[in-house]
Amino acid sequence: MITGSSDIARLFSLFHDGGIKQYELKQDKLILEVGILYLAQRISPELKGFHVELEISGPIKFVTWPDHETKESRTLTDLEFIMSTDLQILEAKDYDGTVKVTCAQHAFPSDFIGGDLFVRTQSANVWDANHTCYSIEFLDNLCKSYWEEWSRR
Repeated sequence: MITGSSDIARLFSLFHDGGIKQYELKQDKLILEVGILYLAQRISPELKGFHVELEISGPIKFVTWPDHETKESRTLTDLEFIMSTDLQILEAKDYDGTVKVTCAQHAFPSDFIGGDLFVRTQSANVWDANHTCYSIEFLDNLCKSYWEEWSRR
């Protein structure tokens, strides 16, 4: 288990360029399927990503970045709509117990091109399709080794 919003923000930053493919909301748990081939396939070639289960304590919101024609951002709270927009994770930060996940959005013509997903959480679990669980330390080392290799190309 990963505890503390700062480590959970770090987790999402490690998933840079990963896409949120599916979600499920079960009472106070938000389960995300994050597709991130370049990281998952370092563990096993058949893996495509990870599942992230967040214990949430409060509403989830998404504050949009307006596109070139729309000048105003919007605050979205409809989770089904938010997750239908093919969010691509860029980075995340901790804001006093709330994780702000900065995302690009490329799914369809829309009045926004990305935004910030805000989730109040203090614990997370991460596992793959084989039900193997991962710590933040393991994922951090996996990510560092990938980027070190990438920088030598």
